[in-house]
Amino acid sequence: MSLFDASSTAPQVVSFNSKDRISGSNSNFVSAPVDIGINKFNSVCLLCASIPKSYYNVPSGYNTFTLTEKNVDTTITIPVGSYNKINLASVLSTLLTNGSVALGNNWTYVITNPSPTQADTFKFTFTVSGNGLFQPTITMTSTSPFRQLGFEPSSSYPFVANVLTSANAINLAYILRIFIKSNICNDSNDGVLDEILSVGSFAPQSVLFYQQFNIDVNTRIFNSNLPNSWNFVLVDSYGQEIDLNGIPWAFTVVFYERNNTHEIHKNELLITNEQRLFQIEMTQRKLIESIKNKNKDNEPNVGTTEGQTLGSTTGDLEPIYPVKSNYVIPELVNNIDHLKDLSL
Repeated sequence: MSLFDASSTAPQVVSFNSKDRISGSNSNFVSAPVDIGINKFNSVCLLCASIPKSYYNVPSGYNTFTLTEKNVDTTITIPVGSYNKINLASVLSTLLTNGSVALGNNWTYVITNPSPTQADTFKFTFTVSGNGLFQPTITMTSTSPFRQLGFEPSSSYPFVANVLTSANAINLAYILRIFIKSNICNDSNDGVLDEILSVGSFAPQSVLFYQQFNIDVNTRIFNSNLPNSWNFVLVDSYGQEIDLNGIPWAFTVVFYERNNTHEIHKNELLITNEQRLFQIEMTQRKLIESIKNKNKDNEPNVGTTEGQTLGSTTGDLEPIYPVKSNYVIPELVNNIDHLKDLSL
């Protein structure tokens, strides 16, 4: 059975490229108008996508957090770019130390990773010196690089005895899932056209390729209110837009009219089942009526006396070989007399 109904509307495959947009950026754009005619499309599905991994793991807009010393705050801004755990630790050490100088405290910060002779915990260790009895605090917001530094969003982390260790493992892969959102489909699924989970298997600055394997399950309801031009945006699992840094991405979708044959089969099965249940119910009713009528035929006449009825009933129950209720075994009447008869 085919997934689509081509009796009136044949499926239409359309390719998109963000460089052909009429507005927006490569990461968030409005497509050029597409001619899909007056077809009765009600379904749309992503067939494949090619996305460059040109985004930074510390992107613009998500690269600041707060350092607090002696109840005074300063904003720490990590330069936009892509980092590994070694150069990020070095940059953080410099930024925090400079932030303390800006606050007039001149405390010194050092961020380290576990040494090669230790097990790697995938966490940063923040150490401060020159602070006397005071303990600084680092605060992350929902737009801070909390994933990259191993913290939770909208949380504050005070130093204890001049040391602070990341609460979680640092995540310099940064993006583990990519969601393609669009108004090409109805927003019953938050406008998600599809989700890509294989992000981590592609190296930075490579091209992530996605191939659809289950059109039936991943089909979305086509939004017919916007017939020929749609918005497409790439976001991560936190809903943050992914900046491809000027490099376009491409993808292909299919429009089709979904085959409703399976619905017809389902309705047919429902009707057949209802008929079967009705027949069972009617058979049960006939059986009950038959038993009731038989009981009426076996009822005694009104003129029959009670004694006659009981006698008839007793006679009907008379056993073939009756046993008298007062029968006693003769040998047990007088056991001594019985022993006399024995030849002992």
